[in-house]
Amino acid sequence: MALPWFIFITVALLFLLAAIYERSGLRALSYTRYFSTKVAYEGDNLEMIEEIVNAKLLPLPWLRLESSIARGLEFGSQDNLGISTGEIYQNHISLFYLKSYRHIKRRHQVTCERRGIYRLETVTMTTGDPFGLIRKNKTFPLQLELLVYPNLLSLDDLPLPIHSWLGELPVKRWIVEDPFLTAGIREYSSGDSMGLINWKATARTGTMQVHKKDYTADSRLVICLNIEDSDSMWRAVTDVERIEQGIRYAATIAEYAMRHGIETGFICNGRLDNGGERDPVEAERMAELEDLLELLAKLELDRTLPMSRLLDLQAESGISDTDFLIISCHRGAELQVAADHLFLLGNGVEWLDIPEQGEESA
Repeated sequence: MALPWFIFITVALLFLLAAIYERSGLRALSYTRYFSTKVAYEGDNLEMIEEIVNAKLLPLPWLRLESSIARGLEFGSQDNLGISTGEIYQNHISLFYLKSYRHIKRRHQVTCERRGIYRLETVTMTTGDPFGLIRKNKTFPLQLELLVYPNLLSLDDLPLPIHSWLGELPVKRWIVEDPFLTAGIREYSSGDSMGLINWKATARTGTMQVHKKDYTADSRLVICLNIEDSDSMWRAVTDVERIEQGIRYAATIAEYAMRHGIETGFICNGRLDNGGERDPVEAERMAELEDLLELLAKLELDRTLPMSRLLDLQAESGISDTDFLIISCHRGAELQVAADHLFLLGNGVEWLDIPEQGEESA
């Protein structure tokens, strides 16, 4: 009789233990995960830190944490961390053993391989009894976000002949009449607006006199990034790395222009990672370089409009006295016509061709 009773008691204790873990295993358990910085550049190294606290008497013989984050971050090899990579996301599995009232902190080395915005919104915890009779899981919300900016290149890395144009840009100024500044009066000339006539001076001199407007110096640049890798592309980008290089060109030129005090705008026929809206990116004026870098980090390579149409919209707004830099893989016929239209309106138009792989060093 002793053996059956021993077996019965043992089985009863196992099921009691399993019931305890099922009911209380995930109680009084907290978890946080964060990066050592919120912003980085391509190629930067940083840390991802995990902290988990078991604030109860019941120890956890095993705890499995599973999460998913977009590809583009390279994690160093480490014990108790498993990574499986898919086409878009990579899954992370961490294993812990937690004693009673235990606080554990782990640091993972991370290399930012590609620009983008990396979010981690949930983590799934799974635990159970020591003998694996039951498993209990729960999903915990997280608000983890990392912005990886495109790398800023040296000006020498930009394709020729854009170097000479960039050199002229800081000293080039558009001379524009300012309607709010008056420098005196002058005689009426054919084509002057009737609103400029100074009637008192006309009566005093006996000849038609008009207000003489003063001039202001201004310089404005609009960087136009075209994510079409060919003039026949419909929506999906096929040569991703070539467009990524164009994004680096845009960031580098914006940094140069803004450092030299040039008002800089940005347009792109991609879209932002903003919940599925498919509007092109248009920023008339960037107050800080970080504003543009954030846009570029969030840029999705999903064409919203032909670049020619986006330039047509600029022309339809009546814009003038502005330098347009078109960063593009192609100069298709429709795109060239749209660029010529902007030029005829009194704008400067320059091209920066994104070379195919291998052409940079050619």
